[in-house]
Formats: sequence, C-alpha cells, structure tokens
Amino acid sequence: LRIVLEGDPALANVYHVLRPDPVRAPRVNVAGGRALEDFLVSPAAQATIETFGVELYGAPLFFPDAGKPEPK
Repeated sequence: LRIVLEGDPALANVYHVLRPDPVRAPRVNVAGGRALEDFLVSPAAQATIETFGVELYGAPLFFPDAGKPEPK
C-alpha cells in the first residue's frame, strides 16, 4: 500500500481517560477508576505505550501524550 496522507492533525486519534460523576453514576467504582487513570498516565505505562508494536511492526502503534495539550 502507498501512503496518501500523513501528518495531518485531522488524523489524530486521541484516547482519553474520563471519570464519570459518582453522583450521576452511583455504581461506578471511583477508586478503581482513579487507580486506572493514575496507572495510564504514569511514566511506566507511558513507556509501555510508546514501545508497543515496535518489535512486531518496526514502529510504535500509539504515541503517549499524557499531560500534553490537545491537538487543534
């Protein structure tokens, strides 16, 4: 396959961690959600995300950006 478009910000597929409001969703495991959020933005998890896929595909499949501003 040939690359026809690359680097356009419109192609960014940003993943987010969102905490639901425990008042509106009382069955939500708030502590578990916070633990997951803390893990996903930790340096260890960000390093794992950064190298995921490199060995098999020769390039990362995801680019960690915890703490960086949203693309415009």
